[in-house]
Amino acid sequence: MLRIFVCIVIMLVSVQVIAQKRLQAIKTSTTISIDGKIDSVFRTLSDSATGFTQMEPVPGNPSAEKTVVFVMYDKNTVYIAFKCYQDPGSIRAKIQTRDNLSKSDDGVSITLDTYNDQRTAFGFLINPLGSQCDFRVLDDGRILDINWDTEWESAVQSYDWGWYAEMAIPLKSIQYNQKLHEWGINFSRVIRDHSETSYWSGEVSGDYRISQSGVLSGIDLQHEKGKLTLFPYGTLRYEDSDFTDIHGKWKGEAGGDVAYQINSTLTANATFNPDFATVEADQEQVNLTRYELSYPEKRLFFQEGNEMFSTRIQTFYSRRIGDIIYGAKLTGKAGKYNVNMLNVGAEKIPSLDEPQAFYSAFRVKRDILKSSTAGITVVDKSWNGGYTRSISADYTLNLGKTWNLTGQFVGSAPGDFSSHSAWFLRFARENNIYHYHIRYSNIGKNFRENVNQTGFIVDDDRHELDSDIDYTWWMKNKAFKYIAFSSNYNIFWSHQGTLRSYYLIGNMNLYFQNKLNFEVFYNNEFKLFDKKYYNHQYGIGVGYNTDEWSMASLNYSGGYNFDRDFQLIKSSTRIKITSKLAVEYSFQRVWYQPDTNNKSTLINVLSVYYNFTKDLWIKMFVQNNSSINRIYVYGLAGWRFKPPFGAVYLIYTRDELTMMPENHLGNEDVFYVKFTFPINMW
Repeated sequence: MLRIFVCIVIMLVSVQVIAQKRLQAIKTSTTISIDGKIDSVFRTLSDSATGFTQMEPVPGNPSAEKTVVFVMYDKNTVYIAFKCYQDPGSIRAKIQTRDNLSKSDDGVSITLDTYNDQRTAFGFLINPLGSQCDFRVLDDGRILDINWDTEWESAVQSYDWGWYAEMAIPLKSIQYNQKLHEWGINFSRVIRDHSETSYWSGEVSGDYRISQSGVLSGIDLQHEKGKLTLFPYGTLRYEDSDFTDIHGKWKGEAGGDVAYQINSTLTANATFNPDFATVEADQEQVNLTRYELSYPEKRLFFQEGNEMFSTRIQTFYSRRIGDIIYGAKLTGKAGKYNVNMLNVGAEKIPSLDEPQAFYSAFRVKRDILKSSTAGITVVDKSWNGGYTRSISADYTLNLGKTWNLTGQFVGSAPGDFSSHSAWFLRFARENNIYHYHIRYSNIGKNFRENVNQTGFIVDDDRHELDSDIDYTWWMKNKAFKYIAFSSNYNIFWSHQGTLRSYYLIGNMNLYFQNKLNFEVFYNNEFKLFDKKYYNHQYGIGVGYNTDEWSMASLNYSGGYNFDRDFQLIKSSTRIKITSKLAVEYSFQRVWYQPDTNNKSTLINVLSVYYNFTKDLWIKMFVQNNSSINRIYVYGLAGWRFKPPFGAVYLIYTRDELTMMPENHLGNEDVFYVKFTFPINMW
């Protein structure tokens, strides 16, 4: 009986291996021009990637349009060419600045699993007008970091049969195991006219599932010596501010970063006097909770590898760190271990009573099983007279194509162990059509005071239980394109057994074939803060073409929020006037009754973009917040002459708001020029 069982297992594994698609990479010594013109060299290749399969709307069906992909490489570069057959009149795209792409445009992408670990990959995406996006994939597609940037080339041309795209990815721009002769690889294509996402490797259960990729064989790379690159920068800044003692002053600054690629898998970075000037304000948000809002990291030094710290109990949140004096970092992969360690010295901030401090963060993740990981994170903040510290252990177990088990434990210091620690356990089943999970969390009653010095913890003192259910029905009739339903549940008690919160959220979105959509929403919740609060919120929304970039939506919600009635109207519009000119506008208006603290707010945000090319553009951004009488204006002219790092920026900002406690209007005008230029030393 045992022999029969072993034979069956071997047969199943063999079937999986045979079913995995393979593509032969051809090594070449011929110069490849990246110009978007169909290169005769690609047409001579004996192997190509074809036969794409839908992930959505009809999983497993062949793609509605033909796609052919070719791959070649030489000692320095990987070359990819896409032939995308399609009626030219149905192509959807606009020129955008780098890393602003999504499924709202037609596009193609490639993911390269250069360690063949079935977990991580480098991703490159391009739309029919040449706009680029590069990103890192972690945890088998469950974490995407589009803030990651590297150097690569691409070009696109339109033809009467569709469009053609070429990419050239320098080997120095990615990390890889040079001993491997096979990489994991996959290609995807988005066709907006069919609401389609398809993949070359076959039917995948979710976007960028690296464990479900195909194989790129024939890789033969030579040993590469270490590479040293300098990234000097200079800024010239003019500031006239009522908020500080700076009035009509010019100031120049210089600094830089150093990147040393130790080998093909590890990179060391250092920075001195880095350029951490705030280039763009965070977009205003209406906050109906009593918890802190999280904002994305926009500073380049932290962005590289920052996705590794994306654990549910977030012990490292880089925006806790203000301006820094210096910083150093090591990132990469050694064998089965992904590593990210950094150390920075931060300046004193008298206005926030924040002393000069030193921050250290260490993260290591080990590959286990087929596509699972286990990790440890250590974070420390030290200053004269004090410290906070945390250590975290976490795991992600991918139990087949759709089942997933995750968990994490965090201990912190100073303080007693039980009240300064936290943990959770989560079990989920998910793919691109459905998702459901159940999670239990235990967060100590004094956990937040320690970990929020370096992390992002909105609350503590919780025994918490929550679950989500999401499902999308793709329809095959003339009325609906799809119906999406989601339901979220959460409840938690204090460690003394007092009920502190519960909520129930339901949402349904009906998307019609004519691109109209209708949405309904309901939330019922209880919160215990200084007293008991029973809140509820209901809402409806209508939209047009909301799955594409050019869209319009209008939402109304109302209800009861912390002992006051409220009404909230949200509107959002994006218009592609031409392929180069685009406008975005969003509107939020909230009324409270009674409104004793003058929290009723009107927020307007207007953005105008004009892209001469994908690397030469201007942008204007204006927003206002009526509750604090704030108007913020931001203008930028940018030219990436050596993308993505070599660039010139001209930036102007004006900030008008009511100053506290004087309660009078103040202004701040800032103009500066920034210049960066990468220098390859060897």
